Amino acid sequence: MKSKKKILFDIKHPAQLNLFKGISKELLDEDWDVTICYLERGKLPKIIETEYAGFNTIPIGSSNGTKWSILWDGNIKRTLVFLDLIKKHRYNICVAASSIPLALACKLSNVPIIQFYDDPERSRITDLNATFSNQLFFPPIVKKTRKTSVFNCLKEWSYLSPARFKPDTTILQQYGLQPHEYVFIREVSNKSFNYYNQDDAIVCSFSKEIDPKAKVVLSLEDKTIAHRFPAHWVILQEPVGDIHSLIYYSKLVVSSGDSMAREGAMLGVPSIYCGIRKMKANELLMDLGILKHLPEANAIDYINQQVSIPFDEQVQTAVRTQLLHDWDDMNVFMKEQINNYSYQ
Repeated sequence: MKSKKKILFDIKHPAQLNLFKGISKELLDEDWDVTICYLERGKLPKIIETEYAGFNTIPIGSSNGTKWSILWDGNIKRTLVFLDLIKKHRYNICVAASSIPLALACKLSNVPIIQFYDDPERSRITDLNATFSNQLFFPPIVKKTRKTSVFNCLKEWSYLSPARFKPDTTILQQYGLQPHEYVFIREVSNKSFNYYNQDDAIVCSFSKEIDPKAKVVLSLEDKTIAHRFPAHWVILQEPVGDIHSLIYYSKLVVSSGDSMAREGAMLGVPSIYCGIRKMKANELLMDLGILKHLPEANAIDYINQQVSIPFDEQVQTAVRTQLLHDWDDMNVFMKEQINNYSYQ
């Protein structure tokens, strides 16, 4: 009897969870032995428990936001645990979205690893990942090299494409919302690695200047600052069952983190990234005219302008239809690469 092929996915934050959700389920249905490893950080364990029910899930390492925790618990200890896990289970391939610990463990264990990533600006991290990995795959924002290849979309398209995502108004009823009558805001914490160089509570700093008549739904990473936002804003209690439908049916997305700003744009909603990072992945959407980068308080005027005008559903449909026509099916692409690089 032929043994099952084994694959390990490493997930460090919710955007990666969504990236691999579809492909991991497809592989499970095709009788692969699928292991989901994840970092114990914030709400991620709870979301993994919900979204990856039925999978073999293993917590590996943790991070409480300090630099020491990120270095020791989030990297060194994770590498050692991955080495032990790979030795024990002999995976055919490992897959991640920028995981140096897993890539190093794979390199030392002679196990193939491929990574799907969208942040070439972090050049030192990218160089290390390239050194340890068989191949890195990026959106069309980098030049091809021996270790770097390109897919024609952004990674969020794996779960936001109309072929994969069907919005549902049911979640709106839970919060007493009407389609396209509210603003969706995401406030990230600068305690995570990606936002260490960014001021904390960016949206909070100008929240009182947002039109008080606007109905606002707030996804807040650091709940300890909830009292600093306008009292009438609705603060979500994560994990939210269908957060992408909440985004889809909003009239405007404002995010101090880059991932959710891109998600809003790909869902056809006017979207603002108000963080400070300049990212090629964001610029791709900005060039298409579906995302604006307005750092910090520069976003206020555009926010209030969008609040005052009706939402255009025809534009939303046109944006998503055009992206569906122009871009790759990310899940099909990932499966092809997994089959190409895995040990037979």
